[in-house]
Amino acid sequence: SDVAIVTGAESGLGQAVALSLAELPLRVIAVGRRLDPLLETASKSAGKVEPVASDVSNAAARNHLCSALNPADKVHFLVHAAGIHAVEPLGSMTSATWRRVLDTNVDARLFLTLDLLPRLRSGSRVLFVGSNSATRPRKSATAYCVSQAASYMLQQCLSIELAPRGIAVGSAVPSPVDTPMIAAQIAADPAVYPDATDYRRLRDTGQLIAPQTVATFYRWLLTQTSDEAFSAGPWNIRDESHHEHWLAGANLYERRSITD
Repeated sequence: SDVAIVTGAESGLGQAVALSLAELPLRVIAVGRRLDPLLETASKSAGKVEPVASDVSNAAARNHLCSALNPADKVHFLVHAAGIHAVEPLGSMTSATWRRVLDTNVDARLFLTLDLLPRLRSGSRVLFVGSNSATRPRKSATAYCVSQAASYMLQQCLSIELAPRGIAVGSAVPSPVDTPMIAAQIAADPAVYPDATDYRRLRDTGQLIAPQTVATFYRWLLTQTSDEAFSAGPWNIRDESHHEHWLAGANLYERRSITD
C-alpha cells in the first residue's frame, strides 16, 4: 500500500501535515519522539494516522520505524518536518547542543531517506521543510542557521542523486508559522536573541501563518505539481505567484492558532 511518513508529527506543522495527508487515500505514519502527543494526532484522524514513537536522529530508532512498515508498503511521500531550534549565545555554545541540532535537522534527514530508499519508488516524493534561516544569519542561533543551510544543500544533492530513480526531492519554506517553535523564540530574551522582537511583531500584527494553511500548501506541492517543478525550489509559501493554485482566494494569515 502507499504510505506517507511525516516526522515531527507530535505538534505544530508536522501534526498539521500528517492530518492533511490523511485526507488522501494513503496510510499516514506520524513520527515523533513522544508517543502521547502522537496518539493525540492520531485521534484527530478517524483512524487514518498511525503513530510511531521514534527519534529519527537515532539509528536504532530509525530501524524501529522502518520495521513498522509492511513488506509491500511503498513510501509515496516522506516529509521531513522534525526540527530543533536552540537559542544559545556564541560564548556559551556547547558541543551537546550543536550535535543535537545537527543530528535532527541534517543527519536524520539524510539517513532516514537512505534507510527508506528501498521503499521509495519511481513517483515517490521527499519534502524538506525549509527555513529562511538557511540564508539569514541570526544572533544566538548559529547551530540552527548552519543546520538549515546544510539541510537545503542536502536536499539539492539528494534531488540530483535520486532523480534518475524517478524520486523527486523538494524543499519549501513555510515561515513564519504559528507553532510551538515560534512561541519559544517569542519568549526568548531579545537582548540575547534579537529576532524575538521581530516574531513578536509578526504575532501582534497577525502575520503568523497557521500550520493548517502550510499543510494545505504542502499537500498541493506533493500532489499537484510536476516532478520538475516540485524539485526546482526552494518554494516559499509567501510567494504569491502560486497562491491561486492552492489558497483559493483565502488570506494567507487566516485561522491563526498554535497547534499544541
